[in-house]
Amino acid sequence: MNRLDRYLFLQHLGPFGFFTLALAGILWLAQTLPLVEIVIDSGRSGLIFLEFSSLLLPNVLSMILPISAFIATIFTVNKLYTESEMVVAMAAGVSPMRIAKSTLIFGIFVMMGMYIVVIALLPIANTRLGDQIQIIKRDALGTFLREKQFIHPAQGITIYIKSSSKAGEIIGMFLHDQRDPNSPVTYSAHQALLQQDQNGDKLELRLVMSNGIAQRYFVKENTVNTVEFSQFVFDLSDLVNQTNTRNRLPVEYTLPELLAPQKLIDAGATRPFGAYFAEGHNKLAQPMLALILPLFAVAMLLSAKYRRAGLGMRITVTSVLGITALILTLAAKSWVSAEPSQYLAAYLPPLITLLVASLLLLHANNKGQWKTRVLEGVK
Repeated sequence: MNRLDRYLFLQHLGPFGFFTLALAGILWLAQTLPLVEIVIDSGRSGLIFLEFSSLLLPNVLSMILPISAFIATIFTVNKLYTESEMVVAMAAGVSPMRIAKSTLIFGIFVMMGMYIVVIALLPIANTRLGDQIQIIKRDALGTFLREKQFIHPAQGITIYIKSSSKAGEIIGMFLHDQRDPNSPVTYSAHQALLQQDQNGDKLELRLVMSNGIAQRYFVKENTVNTVEFSQFVFDLSDLVNQTNTRNRLPVEYTLPELLAPQKLIDAGATRPFGAYFAEGHNKLAQPMLALILPLFAVAMLLSAKYRRAGLGMRITVTSVLGITALILTLAAKSWVSAEPSQYLAAYLPPLITLLVASLLLLHANNKGQWKTRVLEGVK
């Protein structure tokens, strides 16, 4: 890069860093809030929350890097216009292709970063996050001992407790079992004790209730059978082990695995073929936007006639079209998931956007009219 290219390239970095931090902070906060309840209910330390938050960063970056690069390019080009630096450069005969070169280099760097995040970091971070959440959910004491809340550990089971201790001691308990809709049972007890043991890979969980009653309602007969008990044991082992079974999400697999999903299905993966295949091609297509959207932005703004009033309308149109390209790329993932044979559709929105950007730059650079248009706009 010569001095001009280097200067224009550096002009992108400041806005890009600002918009990346701003958008990442907003999205990161939105994604971490649901994890707060999990950490608090489990009684874990703040270090676990910090680990969860760091594991969310690759997900956040994969979403906001193309958008940040796009907005930063619009901001930079408009700033160069308003401060007359772009006008001076164009009046001196610097072509649109020459100006777009710095944006191209900037976009390549962002795209490379996107590929590192999406292909290398994202599967590792999501797998680690899923495993850690699963470990917390296996802590039955943290899952079940939620005071003054109705919890549903499994389909058809509702539990409510008045107060509890970390040792599993419960004061005032209500349990409703309607797995059999013809004869649901309601248990209530003054005291209870939640006991858990680890038997190999299987978690054994028992709820020992004391001084309570069990009411079974027979739907057909429309009768209620009430039994008082001094002690009753309710086995929750099957429910907990069924609930804690974790199926890995497509985003947790590596790119080679996603592009050959039949091997995953043969190994026991439970999701459809298209879900994995679409995720793999999305990992290849989405980072392209980090290069193509900035090029599209600079092409749209450089192809506009300079006006003293600014480029407000052209910026609005550019923003709408750029966001549309991003949305269509994400929508193509759902299309490929339903129709895996149409996987090339994942690349159409980025490639069409690149084609439009190239045509705009060629048109702006054509016939030696570049300098003339600028001088006319200044007059």
